[in-house]
Formats: sequence, C-alpha cells, structure tokens
Amino acid sequence: MEPNPIFSKFQLEFFKRIKMEPKSIETLNDVSEVMSGCAQIFSFENLDVVTNTTEPLNREVIIQQLVKNKQGGLCYKINSVFYYFIKTFGFKIYQVRCCVENQETHDCWQINGAHIINIIEYENKKYLADVAFGCNLSYKPIPFSEEIIESCTGLYRIRKVDNIIRDMKYTYILEFKKPDSFLPESARLWTNGYAFDPLVKAIDIDENDKIDSHATQIQQLIIDDPTKEFSVKPLATKVVNNDSIATLTSNSFTLTNCKTGEKTKLTFDINNEIKQLEQFNQHLISIFNLPPLKFLPKV
Repeated sequence: MEPNPIFSKFQLEFFKRIKMEPKSIETLNDVSEVMSGCAQIFSFENLDVVTNTTEPLNREVIIQQLVKNKQGGLCYKINSVFYYFIKTFGFKIYQVRCCVENQETHDCWQINGAHIINIIEYENKKYLADVAFGCNLSYKPIPFSEEIIESCTGLYRIRKVDNIIRDMKYTYILEFKKPDSFLPESARLWTNGYAFDPLVKAIDIDENDKIDSHATQIQQLIIDDPTKEFSVKPLATKVVNNDSIATLTSNSFTLTNCKTGEKTKLTFDINNEIKQLEQFNQHLISIFNLPPLKFLPKV
C-alpha cells in the first residue's frame, strides 16, 4: 500500500475527531490505532432513536452526524464511518451483517442482520474490525484463526462454527470474555457475541450511496423491534480512560472497572422528573460530550 501524505478534508476531520495525528494508514498497526481512537471517542448511544429524531442514512449523513456534529450512534453509524475512513487509504474492506446473541440472558438470538461489522482483507488474510459492539471492543483487528486478542475491555476470538443458529447459514462466531481478575466469575467464561458469514457481503455503501442503505435498514429494524431493546430506553456507553466503562440510562449512571468489574453507581431521582432530567443531562454532557435532551422518553 503506497503512502498517501496528502489528506482529504474528510480524512483530516476524522483524524481530528478521534484525536489522532494525521498519518498514512498502511498497516494493521495503523488500523489498530484508529480503532483505539474510535473506542475512546465515539459513544455507543441510541438517543436519536428514543427521541424519534432519526433520519434516512447515507455516507454524507453519517459523516455529518458523527464527524462534524460530534454525535455517537449505534453500530450501523460508528462501524460505517470507520469503514468510510479506512477505505480512503486503499484497504480492502467490506461490511457484513450479523446476528447478536442476547447479551443479558444469553439464551436466545436477537434480530437477524441487525448488527453490522467490518471485514478487512490484508496480506491474503481476513480480519474482523468492529468498533461498535457496545463497549466490547478489541481495539485491534481480530484474525480468523482463533488467536486471542486482548484489550482493556476483555479478550476476543473468532471461531468457525456450523449450525450455530438453526436455519441460518452463519459460519463464524465472535466470542469474548473478561480477564481472570474480573468479578463475577461467570464473566471470565467465553461468551457468544454474534454469528456471521464473512462471505456474505453487504452492498458496498460507497458505491450505493442511496437512502435505502444497510444503515437505514438496520436503523428501521431497531425501531420496529418488538422487544424495544434499543428503541425506548435511553442508553449511552463508552470506554473512559482505557480502564473503565461508563454507562448512562434514564435512571442511573454506572462506572465499571474493566479489570475487576467493580461498579460505582449513581441512581437518579426518578420521583422528580425535572431533577432526573438534570442528572441525566449532567452526565450526558460531562462524560459523553453529547448535547442535553429536552426530555426523557417515557418507558
């Protein structure tokens, strides 16, 4: 891959957004640096969905929201803006839609195709690059070899599987777990993240810059989901200082230590709507650098 010392406006804006000095992105180490920057800057949040302020998505809209307006988003926005950026440096990168296992109960699979990831082909090998699986972030591309990749948020690997989900032809699964120092003990066991087939590519969203993009389709799946997992309750979460995970809901703010699992939780005054909104917005602004909400959606 040839060096590219002259950067486009979008490249410069993206570097500035993730607080990274402009450089030519040529190797997997360079990609890892970008992934690390994304993990620390982009908040995984659903505020436009729960406040009914979504809009049809394409490349221009996603870049405007996440880079210029400094918003966060769910997987279909954050992974897509990462895709747009990495592709400008000549990488072979494409997107794949996945099926996520329920991350609370781990007893069922959620909406088919409602998570989107990036696959990078580099030196004749495939790597998974996901910068938006909540705060389960590897910070590095994960090879398709069962090699374990460790970051401050945990350990990750990809395994080849057959018939992981009945009647769905997924061939690989992302697994993750917490370090041995983490409590509770159950978190130290390998857990299913999501299943996917790296050969089933989503349409190239650079060449299909229409409103009916995969991002818009997934956004609508989230809105229409009968379980209402991401469409009713406000959620914002991000990695803080590479050692903690901050999670904000309408009722509380929680800081979880990445190594030990120790939690510090502040519960909001849910009996006073004005104060509850003030407490929510204080954390939304100070921790997530996002604009305040005018109201908290009724659950």
